Amino acid sequence: MEILDLYDKDLKPTGQTIERGQRVPPGLMIPIVAVYVYNDKGQYLIQKVAPRKGNYYSTTAGHVQSGEKDFAMAMLREMKEEIGLSATKSELKLVKIRRYDYKFTLLYMLKSNVPAEMLHLQKEEVDSVSWMGHEDIERLCKQGLFNMKHYQFLLDCEERLQNKR
Repeated sequence: MEILDLYDKDLKPTGQTIERGQRVPPGLMIPIVAVYVYNDKGQYLIQKVAPRKGNYYSTTAGHVQSGEKDFAMAMLREMKEEIGLSATKSELKLVKIRRYDYKFTLLYMLKSNVPAEMLHLQKEEVDSVSWMGHEDIERLCKQGLFNMKHYQFLLDCEERLQNKR
């Protein structure tokens, strides 16, 4: 049983919790973290979600667990658990906070050139990982195989990368 902390619309903790999967009360939100890992070739580390979890493509993401007050640390935990990728908090760059009905997603970027075959996948969550270019991801979107919210996250990250140049 996974417990999640509830936040108000200003991302302040309320002191309330729910079980994952329970309906979030009106006016409250749960935090989600997501990261786009990119390399020197302009590719992104994309995972194929395990068949029992949906069998679609996305970037690494997950729920912030109850008691995790540092969202960047929650992102580092999710990366380590799901794909075996370690990084430091200073390597993560917050790109944007996106709000949806009852959740908000903190989107991060991380630069890494780790070979995909060197990663240790959590088989209950992740079927495979591979480095893909924007065109590959777009093709998966057109086929209905890529999480569309995560595609919007990619556009957010690419905008951030463009602004850094």
